[in-house]
Amino acid sequence: MNFPVAFALIVLVIGMLQQTPALAQYTGPSLACGGTSLVKSTNLVAPMNVATNGINCVYTIRALNLRICQLRLDFNSFSLAQPTLDPYPRCVNDVLSIENLDFDLCGENTDQHVYVPFNPTNAARTLTITFRIASRNQIPTLTNPHWSVRVQQLECPTGMAAASGPSLRDTAPEIAAPIPLARTFHGDFGLVAPVGCLQYFTEPTGTVESFNFGAGAGPYLGGLSYAICFQRKSNPLRLRATNFEMAASADPTVGNPGFDELCYSSIQVPARSEDHLHIPNAVVQVPGAPTVRASRFCHHSLLDANVEVSFPGPFMLFFNSDRLFDPFRREVGFRMTYQL
Repeated sequence: MNFPVAFALIVLVIGMLQQTPALAQYTGPSLACGGTSLVKSTNLVAPMNVATNGINCVYTIRALNLRICQLRLDFNSFSLAQPTLDPYPRCVNDVLSIENLDFDLCGENTDQHVYVPFNPTNAARTLTITFRIASRNQIPTLTNPHWSVRVQQLECPTGMAAASGPSLRDTAPEIAAPIPLARTFHGDFGLVAPVGCLQYFTEPTGTVESFNFGAGAGPYLGGLSYAICFQRKSNPLRLRATNFEMAASADPTVGNPGFDELCYSSIQVPARSEDHLHIPNAVVQVPGAPTVRASRFCHHSLLDANVEVSFPGPFMLFFNSDRLFDPFRREVGFRMTYQL
């Protein structure tokens, strides 16, 4: 290859690099405490000896562009101190707080995930994720915490209004064409969750469980109310509960082991439990029992049950836990396999 041709190729490559964002922008490194990420995907990693004296570990996620509408957080590893039980299970010693979510997480949540709404604007393009860890020197009975959390920035599909509203021609210079056009062509359409969903399952089979289910010891956190969504296929949604133990508002009977009014009274009573899993239009088959049609489930009512759900619209379940706790009514949670 002669010199003029080689020089021309070098100029061409440099020009392409100037027009296209570096690949590292989308597959960036792990993010340390106090760091700010401007990448498509990053990992939040716990520092060494994080629990000795305790720490507030703040990660900042900066939106790639104004099309970003959600973050998906996958807890590849997540073990914090267990929730306290007084007056109800809640995070006190170790706490994960995520901006734009109205509740905290703690306990055992490896392999869980959450979706976080993100609405960046030219004036405010960041979102913070904070781990507040208690000192083990002061509370030596707490287990050592660890976490590794993958954070993905998800863009609204092309043609939809960006999360922040303005069109491309109204955006700041760093968002303007041609470079940001390369940033907006990600295959996020199948990953973006329906509005209002805290969790979104797209694989044809898998497992869904309550937060802090762990190895089946629980307890689930109190004061939660969120939607669990599944990508709609042509088949019904089928569930099988391998573990199911939630509080009930009254003692179960042979006729009602934990359905509907036993879980959620039509008349609100302050001291009456309202913990339940809401599965609209569920058809339940428990071995050795008649088929049941119900919508709200608590106590052991779904243990080893086969559940089929078929109704118009997206498949959505709703988990609700109150701010009551009775040590004589175990609040472990649920684990279910699903098939779409």
